[in-house]
Amino acid sequence: MHRIFNMQDVLFLIFQMVYALTNEASGRLGAFAALATTSSAISETVLQLLWKKLSSVEPLIYLLPKHLIQELRHSNGALELRFHKTPKQSDLARFHLYAQRVKAICADRKALSSQYKHVFQTLLTMHSQVRSAGSLLPHLYCVELRDKKDCLIQCLDKLLLPGLQTLILPPHMLRFPDVQNLLPHLQTLVYISDSFHTAIILNSLSSCSSMHHLTLSYIQPTMMTSLASLHQLTSLTLVIIPGSSIMKETGSIPDHHIRTEVLNIHVESDPRPSNDTDSISTNTGFPALISLLSNHHITCQGLSITIHQEYCSADVILDFFNTFTSLASIDDDNDDGFLAWEDLAGFRLKMPWDEDFFVLDEDSLQIPRNGLTALHRLVYLTALELEDLGTCRIDDDALLNLALRLPYLQRLLLGTKPFWEELPRATLWGISLVLHHCPHMETLGLLFCCTLGNHKIESADTNNLITTLHVGFSPPHSPFTVVAFFAHSLPNLDIIVVEPRESHRKYGSSRTDLTLPDQDIRIQEWSRILELTKEFADL
Repeated sequence: MHRIFNMQDVLFLIFQMVYALTNEASGRLGAFAALATTSSAISETVLQLLWKKLSSVEPLIYLLPKHLIQELRHSNGALELRFHKTPKQSDLARFHLYAQRVKAICADRKALSSQYKHVFQTLLTMHSQVRSAGSLLPHLYCVELRDKKDCLIQCLDKLLLPGLQTLILPPHMLRFPDVQNLLPHLQTLVYISDSFHTAIILNSLSSCSSMHHLTLSYIQPTMMTSLASLHQLTSLTLVIIPGSSIMKETGSIPDHHIRTEVLNIHVESDPRPSNDTDSISTNTGFPALISLLSNHHITCQGLSITIHQEYCSADVILDFFNTFTSLASIDDDNDDGFLAWEDLAGFRLKMPWDEDFFVLDEDSLQIPRNGLTALHRLVYLTALELEDLGTCRIDDDALLNLALRLPYLQRLLLGTKPFWEELPRATLWGISLVLHHCPHMETLGLLFCCTLGNHKIESADTNNLITTLHVGFSPPHSPFTVVAFFAHSLPNLDIIVVEPRESHRKYGSSRTDLTLPDQDIRIQEWSRILELTKEFADL
């Protein structure tokens, strides 16, 4: 036997790389699993990798002796597994052997279905009676659940013990586990719940010295000040829930400073009727965002906002941009008019929309040509992502002003996700202006018409960093002009991305001669342009 088989650490690294190349979809996972039966020297290493991360705890149940379990069929047709008789500890030896190898449960759907719930709960109860000092899964450090009806949620109080590093729970669960004793060791926590349970977490944050990634419901300003006690935060996500989050503070807010690398704010869709008076209060929509950003002293490098399009219109968005970028710093040591978000490096605004929600008047979502002026105050931005915004009226002059004010931009995406029926006003020359004044640009996405006006291609600027261009719904007319321009200005272009979404209008068909509403045709035309661009660039 080769001496490498005695070097378990080296073996583990080798098989870890092999395992990383296999997955269930590739059909190679079975071949990797077969390695466990080839040699006792490598068996344990392979088994550790196979059982390290599970999408469900149900495979562990299959390790139990079959004669212990019986199937019961309920009157509604549902199947349930139950123990036929109380198992002995010797019956559970194989289960415990494999349970020690499980370190993460990352569910795609449910980690425990109702069919297996009774058996797993019985195992937990038996284990707590016999081995009170440990967990049924003693080396578990990560739990990620996606379904709020997952039966494993009912087992978490007995399954999880201090030492857990990652706990990601589905939002608005029907039952909330007690996680207070887990907080000192947690590095990642996603816990979107009601005000009562969120308050318990907030009151215990002083013990979370290791927390790096935190997602919580936003309750009300005074309670959220405890976030300032977290000094290791990499990302903080706050979820504003209509009808639950209270944004306006009636009393004084204690001095505090929240620090994180990335701040994510999600405003959930309001399920209540639109005529509800609270739907236009400071507790929902963009007013809620302004209240949050005004009430707290937050330092971060990146700000990402997700707000459903039901709250959005061009006027509301412009008002938000102006108010947000004008917020004065609440730092007592700063008296020079410093803006609170002036040194922000990345800003993203995402506006997802429901398939059943269609805008009757697309004009309401199109910002005017000067609609980005307020963002010029964010002078240190390196990334600006406004893919869902209506930017058809942004012309070459507006792009020039943006590039002049934000010269450090490396990533710029404007209006490239939806299909807009209004023809874009920017041109290929606008792209050249952006490339000239933002020399570090690496990712670019714009809406444009495929013309150069009176400008010559030889006068256009060149960028060798951009390999992917997002064109949105930009109509691929004048293909040879576009090819010549791309070959000159974007010689390393390798991918062109067309918008991934349909029109906001359910039956929109206007301007079909200009905007080519058939996405397949646009993809075909842009693919042809890209192919020719590569040939021209080589020449």
